[in-house]
Amino acid sequence: MLTFQYTVQKCKKMTFNFSKSLSDERRQQILDATEQNVIHKGFHKTSMQAIAKSAKLSVGQIYRYFNDKDDIICALVEQTTKRHLSFMSEFLNKENWLTRHFSEDNEEIHCIRIMTLEIKAEASRNATISKICKEMNQRLRLRATDIIMEKSPSLSKAEAVARVEALSILAEGMLSEWDYTTRPFTQETIKLYNTLLDSILPD
Repeated sequence: MLTFQYTVQKCKKMTFNFSKSLSDERRQQILDATEQNVIHKGFHKTSMQAIAKSAKLSVGQIYRYFNDKDDIICALVEQTTKRHLSFMSEFLNKENWLTRHFSEDNEEIHCIRIMTLEIKAEASRNATISKICKEMNQRLRLRATDIIMEKSPSLSKAEAVARVEALSILAEGMLSEWDYTTRPFTQETIKLYNTLLDSILPD
């Protein structure tokens, strides 16, 4: 389980956990409703009223679990981070990664892609969310560096960090170009991407 403690303004000293208590189930219900609204309308057009309607709750009930909209965004950042960590671990295993994650319609990747773009856009306008996103990115990169060093013990930390930078550019570029990429990929495209990945992560 990942537990993030944010020490920034509205998220100060907040600890999020994902246990299976009724309270957490209700929080997840609210997060799921928020996420669906954000995917279709973006953060700015997602009101507390819209979240309440989608979650089949009253606005007052939502405030029992979250202080405000920024509080919900903080929790969504953590949730998206957990998905990134899971995705990254599979990505680094390299087994059929291109087909699994990029060449087929994939609801999970679609969700990660849209939420990441929306969170980044919100971070450009909101100092609190910006600081959380930087913290999220740092955690992801540290974890990716650890995974690479576990897989390739002969690499120095600097070499592992350089590979993480290259992987990040490759993965984020593919995600951002998702709507403009011809799929299914041709054999030539698959060969090229596999060559790129093998050069970054040699066995």
